[in-house]
Amino acid sequence: MGLELLEVATVGLPFCGFKLLAGLAMGGPAGAALVALGLVDAVVNAANLIGLLAWDRRPLPTCSLSFAAGLLRAGTDSLARWRDLGSALDVLLSFALVAGMLGFGRLALLPPAHATLWNACVILNVLGAGLGRLSVSLRGLARAR
Repeated sequence: MGLELLEVATVGLPFCGFKLLAGLAMGGPAGAALVALGLVDAVVNAANLIGLLAWDRRPLPTCSLSFAAGLLRAGTDSLARWRDLGSALDVLLSFALVAGMLGFGRLALLPPAHATLWNACVILNVLGAGLGRLSVSLRGLARAR
């Protein structure tokens, strides 16, 4: 459960922040779509956080794109692979938003409170990636003994 909680806190919630803040900065229909996706993902991550704390399991897939991709192949042997595809698309979208905000100089346009939240999301996400990678390595060493 510990690694899954870490994943929600350092991947799921920061990715929500990236979508919400980039959507607010972008404005227009595309920005509104990102805000909506970020809000849905926030609900999914909150439900998973509660599920992990209360029942030691996630009640929902990792994000809304994973859930949607799983609907394409629900009830088949390939459900897990489709959910993984949805998660991969979510990672790509989130990283593209970070790259776009940096590359197009949009971070400077964020109000101070949004910039602080953006920075917190980046810090959590980078630390989570490092801790997750370290955990994988340590588990590998433990199995090799």
